[in-house]
Amino acid sequence: MMSDSYPAVTLHNVAELADPAWTDGGSELRRVPNAVADELNVAARDRIRHPAGIEVRFVPERGETVRVTLSAGGETVVCEFWGSFQRADVHELGPEPVTLELARPDALAALDPEAAPDAGDAFDPRVCRLRFEPWAPVAIHDVRGACRPPDAGEVPATRYLAYGTSITEGAAASATHLTYVSRVARDLGLDAVNLGMSGSAYCEPAVARHVAARDDWDVATLALSVNMANRGFTVDQFRERAANLVETVAGAHPDDPVACVTLFPYHADLRTDGNRKRARAYREALEDAVDDCSTGNVALVDGSELLAATGLSTDLLHPGDAGMEAIADGLGSRLRPLLAE
Repeated sequence: MMSDSYPAVTLHNVAELADPAWTDGGSELRRVPNAVADELNVAARDRIRHPAGIEVRFVPERGETVRVTLSAGGETVVCEFWGSFQRADVHELGPEPVTLELARPDALAALDPEAAPDAGDAFDPRVCRLRFEPWAPVAIHDVRGACRPPDAGEVPATRYLAYGTSITEGAAASATHLTYVSRVARDLGLDAVNLGMSGSAYCEPAVARHVAARDDWDVATLALSVNMANRGFTVDQFRERAANLVETVAGAHPDDPVACVTLFPYHADLRTDGNRKRARAYREALEDAVDDCSTGNVALVDGSELLAATGLSTDLLHPGDAGMEAIADGLGSRLRPLLAE
């Protein structure tokens, strides 16, 4: 997103700005427009305000320091990347606006492109990327210093949109760049748009219409949906909503691959008191939705085959870092040939 209020930066994975409730001034960064959020369940309205996959991006003029003022609705952190190079420490944010002073590291300014030929494969190392952890909503207040938004050639040309639950949002990953969405994007040279909604991915018609109407993605994954399995939706209710989501999204983008991911391994499969029959029925329902889809651009990925049980965190639901890596490896291998078609 480009904003008249902040013309020197790109607000990535941001669909709309809003007035933050925790401070005066500034603009809260929203992943979907309010009109879409208003049609979602109450939990999703809250989670979609959390900045999973949101970035503030800019390219400083040579030798310039850029000052970006940010705040957050609670304690959180923002990670600083230059292209794909990660700064070791993080910046802490809270309700009181703070100004970050950001300058291109000297080592990167002297980077030899012949010695590091892959450094600019996806993101040019001149691009500063402020990547937010999804712990609390965030707002941007000001940008000062000589900088500009990244050019098209300085960021990946192909966009990857991911819809799903807290697993997609990245709940148990140690950092936002370690989620399976971020890992797939990095491995395949894609630019990720994360629409994960922790605890509230109910395959709602408003989500289907929103994703279908967007013109800023080239490949999508729909990871559906352990939230519905855990929140009392019947298999038939899930089948109906999932089928509508798949058909609506794929039908609006007939030339773009859509991969539907069934439930990852979780406690229903693994505990002695787990409901394996229900988990299997949910996976089969999504398989039916893919089989019945009228377009030819939809693929099914068996989420239960993407990671071992030991890749989960101790709640036997959310993948830890090892699980996120395994999902990214398996999912990436399925997406790579689809992107080549």
